[in-house]
Amino acid sequence: MPSPYGQVGTTPPDTETAALIDAVWGRLQARLERGLTRIERHVSSLFDRPLEPSEVLEAIGVGDLVAAKLGLLGLGTAAELVRRAVLLLEGPELGVAQAIALSSLLDDVRSSIATTVSEIKVLSHSGPSVAVIGAVSESVDELLWVSAAQGMPVAHHVDGAPDQQRDVAVVLVVVDDPDLSRTRPLVRGIRESHPMQPILAMVPEDGMLGRASMVDMVTTILPRSLHPLEVVTELRRAVARSRHQRSLSVFGANAQLLAEPLWRRGLAAKVESDIDVLMERLGAGDARAVVVMPDTGALRPEQVLRLIRTDRRTRSAVVIMVCEGVDSLRTQTLLRDGADDVFGPSVDPDDLAIAIKARLTRRSELEPVEEVGGHRGTVPWSTATLLIERMLLVAFRRSTPVGFAVVRLENTGTLDGNDLDEAIAREFRGEDVIGRLDEQHLVLALPGVTRRTMLGRVADLQQKFDIVARGARAVALEFPLDGRSLAELVEQGCSSIQRSIDEHGPWLVGADWRPWSADAADVMLVDPDVTLGSVLAEVLGRRGLSVIHRADALKALDELTGRTPLPMPRLVLMDLDQRGIDGFQFLRQLRAAGVLHRCRVVVLSARATESDLRLAFELGAEDYVTKPFSTPLLVHRLTRALAP
Repeated sequence: MPSPYGQVGTTPPDTETAALIDAVWGRLQARLERGLTRIERHVSSLFDRPLEPSEVLEAIGVGDLVAAKLGLLGLGTAAELVRRAVLLLEGPELGVAQAIALSSLLDDVRSSIATTVSEIKVLSHSGPSVAVIGAVSESVDELLWVSAAQGMPVAHHVDGAPDQQRDVAVVLVVVDDPDLSRTRPLVRGIRESHPMQPILAMVPEDGMLGRASMVDMVTTILPRSLHPLEVVTELRRAVARSRHQRSLSVFGANAQLLAEPLWRRGLAAKVESDIDVLMERLGAGDARAVVVMPDTGALRPEQVLRLIRTDRRTRSAVVIMVCEGVDSLRTQTLLRDGADDVFGPSVDPDDLAIAIKARLTRRSELEPVEEVGGHRGTVPWSTATLLIERMLLVAFRRSTPVGFAVVRLENTGTLDGNDLDEAIAREFRGEDVIGRLDEQHLVLALPGVTRRTMLGRVADLQQKFDIVARGARAVALEFPLDGRSLAELVEQGCSSIQRSIDEHGPWLVGADWRPWSADAADVMLVDPDVTLGSVLAEVLGRRGLSVIHRADALKALDELTGRTPLPMPRLVLMDLDQRGIDGFQFLRQLRAAGVLHRCRVVVLSARATESDLRLAFELGAEDYVTKPFSTPLLVHRLTRALAP
């Protein structure tokens, strides 16, 4: 049994968790790669022949499974890309164009996975570990991975209890036997070797009689079907509540006579002989209970009780009085003055431990407990990446926006003695994520917020903290309008800030801000039909819009991507049927070059299938007008797209 007065185990080195994460990811990656390879096999066939309906259904089914698995593992961007591939497979047309798009999406999936996984692997994993006990399986690997991705140090034990010398924060037992016959002895051994740590058990859905036989040995019983993120939440709560429930002080002469037996019964009892130290410990929350011994030195036990109850910092602590000469009158007096329980000097340690645990449990149910590892405040970028990608995934599923901002500060420092980053973070909600991208850039992500609202929130920071005086530059964006992944949003945000600096623009801009050149056209029409181009240029010119026409899409691409020094038009009006390049590939090239963040695109095409519309919007088109078209309607749509 580790002594309460010495070192309790050792902190596992980061390399131990890192090696485990590498092994776990190797197994998870192999399973994901099998699914991606099956999809790719069907995509390859699509270049040569139409797919059979059964092949399409198989590819869609595998894609759904892979997307769900990626989302579960926290790889939200990759999951979104796989879902886009599934949407293409579900479209009415499947040909070579779709095969090219699918191949590109699958390449993006692997790239996104590699980027996010590398971020997770460099997370700092130090401190007491989560000991997961269970045979190697897909569900156990997922639990280990998600726990590590949340920044928790993890250790895996296949069939035995964790080392008694190891610093363990919480034990999670993944149960395989339905009747729990093999699990009960294991849990009993863990409870004996780690009496201080909470033990959680994940058991099959049925078998209540088996569960009933374990309730006196475990802290919480969870169903095997619970999502890994919910399991991690339960682990954090168990650790936080355990720290509140089991920490206590024993105050007075001969306190060690009770402290050691209480320690062996699962209570972190610490001896205190100085009243100032005791009050400080209770006030700081380091101890949630105190056992007051009969001999308390210069103060009488009743005075110690009143001191605790009259101090606003300590009045909620559990106070157990151990007194000489206990009779009904003294007991009533102590209880009236605020004691939670009263015992005589010959109290049985078992009875005392039961009373303390019962009082702490009831008290903890009435008081909110802050979860360990919550992400309020500014978080490192590796952690912010995971939180924001999950936020974007949820927003994508619900078709809701996410407000996004990049704030560049030349001078961070402190504000009235407090860190400026933390002062800014306190202005936002608990569900918002404020991450430090690098030494100069803060990234803000707010679920359910539009770009317009985001501009107002960032402007509020200036009004409250005068961040412009610290060299602040900021840009407000909106997912998915200004970027369909975290990487796109960050790239667009940083480039918009730099563009504002280069062009001496305002300190706060929207994602689509740019200084309009006097020579820049309102509309660039990219259409191989020369006659249509001249007609549209005349019609739009009469409506006050300047138009340049490019019949050669490759030449237009050179101009738009900066290979020629021509001013950027405000809007590109393009047909999907081009010479020398497919219209969708044209859009992909614009997106890859960052043009879609500086210039809007409206598609004008005779192709009006649902799959064409969906893919155009996914690639960044602002609007889609079908041929033949109504001239007033087209002008209205272009005017709306050009509006700031």
